[in-house]
Formats: sequence, structure tokens, C-alpha cells
Amino acid sequence: MGRIADSLRANLREVAKSDARSLKEMDAELRAATQFSGTPQLKQSKKIKALLGQGSWDQTNKTLQDLCRKNGIKGFWKLKKAGLVDVLKKNGVQPPPKAIERFSKKELVSIVKELLGI
Repeated sequence: MGRIADSLRANLREVAKSDARSLKEMDAELRAATQFSGTPQLKQSKKIKALLGQGSWDQTNKTLQDLCRKNGIKGFWKLKKAGLVDVLKKNGVQPPPKAIERFSKKELVSIVKELLGI
């Protein structure tokens, strides 16, 4: 049991170090961006929505069911994800944008860089 616990602790340390490194890199980039002006200057752009990408059907069942409910679609409660997506597409519903929590760290850093003009 001791070896398993030690292994788990080592893995958790590695994950924490990885997250810390990512945050330090992001902090360094933000500091570099604010070095001259003191505050980050976001670019005003119509491309902000484009940065987040096109809508995605890769959503939870609850989100898809809520979309059905909001668009007045009936009989959706018995459908699985693929069925919900088909019904929504047939009714001309546009997919919602990808949830921010589903972006990878790399994608988030890229979006921040683009917004700050780095």
C-alpha cells in the first residue's frame, strides 16, 4: 500500500508542477505585454468570436436538451446524444460555441495572445 500511495503522490506532484509551469509562462507573457503600458491592451476586433471557434455539437446531453427546450422541440427527452444533434440540425438550430472549460491550455494561451496582440 505504501508504494501505491507514493506513486500517487509523485503523480500529483508532477501534475502540480505542470500546472505551475503553465501559469508561470502565462504570467510571464502577460507581464511582457503590460511592460510598456502598465495594463494589458485588448485588441478590439470582430474576430473575438472567431477565436472561440465555430459552434460545436460536442456538448453534454443536458445542454442539447436545453437547446431543444428553448427551441420548442418536443419528444427530445427519450433521445440520446446523436438523436438530439440530428433533431437540432433538422430544426435549423445553430450549435453553441465550445464551453470555455473544454479548451486546452494551449488553446487558451493562443486566444489570450491573440487578444493582447502578442
